[in-house]
Amino acid sequence: MHRRSSLKKMLMAAGSGLLLPGMAVGASQKQVLKKAAPGPFYLFTKVLQWLPLEEVPQTVKSMGFEGIDLPVRKNGFFDKDELQKKLPPLVSASENLGLSRPVLTTDMNIHQLDEMDEFLRILAGEGIRDYRMGYLSFPSTQIRNELSRLNDAMKRLALLHEKHGVTGHYQNHAGRRIGGSVWEIYHLLEGINPDHIGVQFDLRHAQVEGYQSYENVYHVIKKQIRSFDLKDFVWGNPNGQGNRPVNVPLGKGEVNFKLLLEHEGFTGTLPKILHVEYDLGGAEHGNSKPNMEGTEILSAIEKDVHTYRESMVVAN
Repeated sequence: MHRRSSLKKMLMAAGSGLLLPGMAVGASQKQVLKKAAPGPFYLFTKVLQWLPLEEVPQTVKSMGFEGIDLPVRKNGFFDKDELQKKLPPLVSASENLGLSRPVLTTDMNIHQLDEMDEFLRILAGEGIRDYRMGYLSFPSTQIRNELSRLNDAMKRLALLHEKHGVTGHYQNHAGRRIGGSVWEIYHLLEGINPDHIGVQFDLRHAQVEGYQSYENVYHVIKKQIRSFDLKDFVWGNPNGQGNRPVNVPLGKGEVNFKLLLEHEGFTGTLPKILHVEYDLGGAEHGNSKPNMEGTEILSAIEKDVHTYRESMVVAN
């Protein structure tokens, strides 16, 4: 695959009807565009790390998104050490295309307290108000004691977010790290204004960890939600390894997205972020050299966009 193939050629070859600005819009595209996103619809661009960074804003715009969620971490497009150099051009390009201010996905958390003030100052200076924090792990098996101790540290960190007018988002993610259970995040952020540090709610992971109780934890955490991740899964037995969640295209799995439609932030102005994590030749893992053609990757993403527009959005 040629990483620097013409963006226009790739998008035209993808053939799903989502076109570059200025190109003709067919009847099927007009029908899709009748349904407008309730607030900004972002792409988590880990799946585009095979593209040059400067091509990402136009690609995202052309596929029908309103904003970029950019990985700024060791395995991302660049690390925080390059923030001051590489972030301003991306913000400027997004602004010129009419995109919302980027959201960042980072490794930053309480373990970088000495760097946080400068980090948040840079974000605020570029008009970025939202970023995802890095995950935390339990240092010991004394779960309640650890959550109480970490809550004190998060409260101190929240004061820095208040100072700069930036909101940190902590994602719930299935597994043993803090936030595998949504209840852990509730205690981690107890007493903290969610406009300073809130929750990036991932219904897929909540449903995996709480298959019959995920609705309960959603109601526990919903007032703290400040962004939503969109992805889907089925239970499968790949390679005979036993039942486990297998990621699939949006709308093809078991995630109960209807639950989110009652949240005023989902139908309002909170960011909705598409995560493309099913098999795309390694692109789904952030591979810079996936073994799938760029046209196929873009076409798959565009199908998810179509599903979102047609199935999860209330018509105007």
